[in-house]
Amino acid sequence: MGWFSKRLSGSQKEEALVMVRHLQTMLAYQQLAMETYNDAAAIASGRIPHGSELIQLSFYFSNRALLAQYVIPAVARKIEIFQSIEMKHREVSVLATGNLKKPYEKMTAAINAWLERARYQYHVFQQWVSNTQVDLDTLDTVRLDKYELAATDRALKALNDLIFRKIRLTQDEWFDIVQESFNSVRASLKLAPLTKKTFRSRFMQGLSGEQVRFFKD
Repeated sequence: MGWFSKRLSGSQKEEALVMVRHLQTMLAYQQLAMETYNDAAAIASGRIPHGSELIQLSFYFSNRALLAQYVIPAVARKIEIFQSIEMKHREVSVLATGNLKKPYEKMTAAINAWLERARYQYHVFQQWVSNTQVDLDTLDTVRLDKYELAATDRALKALNDLIFRKIRLTQDEWFDIVQESFNSVRASLKLAPLTKKTFRSRFMQGLSGEQVRFFKD
């Protein structure tokens, strides 16, 4: 069972909570990247997405100028976000021991998948915009979608196992950590922190399939 099977010492529990806060912050940055891309893609495609954004939305692009104006900069921003968190993630690698190793490594794989897919999107869209003889339908724009989804799912499962089976945080304790993580990202964007009521309301709306934004007021 490892050292989580016994009562945690103060230092062990603190290390575990540091890891949980870090991993939740990585997911908050992924949410920021998703919001950035989906909003730009909605404008460029003329499609306002409805329903759950927990899965990747599909957009149809037909206007090169709009894609160049909105989507390509959004993908560039995604790459910037993922490169930044890749560095932040490496900084806490020293904590990835024992039962903290698996969730750390699964998040590493997820971040790599996010970054690889974003770079691929950027390449494909640039190719389409720069060459009017190329039909976007002939380019494989979704080649890495399933790969990214699978890596993210594995990271979430490993994190949830750490939170609810090993550390055994309560739902309220977990919600407070997630709120803290999202507010740390908001602070980096110079946005005011979300209150507990506002954050939890938006979070639950997102889980129910509604479109919510944590990084716009």
